[in-house]
Amino acid sequence: MITLATVKTMLGLVATTYDTQISFFIPIIESDVRRILNHKFNEKVYCSFDSGSTTISSLYSYKNDDSWYQLLNATKLDHDIVVGRVIYHPNIPDGAYITAYDDDNGIATISQATTGAGEYIRTSILISQWQAMARMIWFRINKSTISTAVDATITSKSIGDVSVSFDVTQINKTYGYPQSIIDDLGTPYQRIG
Repeated sequence: MITLATVKTMLGLVATTYDTQISFFIPIIESDVRRILNHKFNEKVYCSFDSGSTTISSLYSYKNDDSWYQLLNATKLDHDIVVGRVIYHPNIPDGAYITAYDDDNGIATISQATTGAGEYIRTSILISQWQAMARMIWFRINKSTISTAVDATITSKSIGDVSVSFDVTQINKTYGYPQSIIDDLGTPYQRIG
């Protein structure tokens, strides 16, 4: 969903001071995002791509296996193939996302070249959600320090040029994050039944 380098870019961090903590919190935050947005973010979408390519072919916004029967009876993906959609596959670098998409021909351009060939991708969040995820990580880092455990009234923290403030009166009681961050993530996926 998000990489160490992306989190550091979003937070404006250059030094390696927080790399260990950020790396520790990334899977926790990814789990929280799945829980908050009520989605696993791992839809399998069949397609094809070659090693060293930045193009993915036969990629459509519905579930299919490219057979005629399935194409006629296809269902829409929970998360459409759109510009900014983060994707993953063992042969696609972490943090890759769609930079251009031709829906008529099912061809997508991605941000990083593949490291091998493949016949599917899995969809994830949108890059527009990275900022909220970076803020979630920074919030967790601030909560995990010894000084924060002693002084629960800390509402901001500054390190060099980076300064983040949190309104502790507006913490979402269900998820434990400031409501403004929860709002930035987007609307939870609604499930019926």
